[in-house]
Amino acid sequence: MTTEAIKEIAEKIVSHFLLTIRIIFQYFVNAIYNCVFSVQDSFEEQATQGSFVPHGRQDVLTATIERLEHPGRVRAAGAGVTIKQYFGSAPRTSHSSSSLPPEEL
Repeated sequence: MTTEAIKEIAEKIVSHFLLTIRIIFQYFVNAIYNCVFSVQDSFEEQATQGSFVPHGRQDVLTATIERLEHPGRVRAAGAGVTIKQYFGSAPRTSHSSSSLPPEEL
C-alpha cells in the first residue's frame, strides 16, 4: 500500500469520525433544547392556570433553568458585558409633568 493510499484512508476515517461527532453533538443539543422547552412550556401552562405565579426575579425562564438572573448583566454576551455596554445608554429626556399633554400623564 502506498503512502498516498494510507493518507487517503486516514482522511476518510477522520472525516467520518468528525461527522459522527457532529451528529452525536447535535443529538444532545436537540435533547437539551427539547427538555428545556418542555419544562418552560410546563411553567407557562402553570402560569396561565394560576398554579405558578411569577414574582419579581422568579419568572418562567428563571424557574426553567433553575438559576437567578444576574442584575446588570446580559446573558450570552460574554463575561463582564453590562447592559449599558451592550445596548447603549438610555436617551435622557427631561419632561416635567406640566409640559406633558394630559393623555401622556
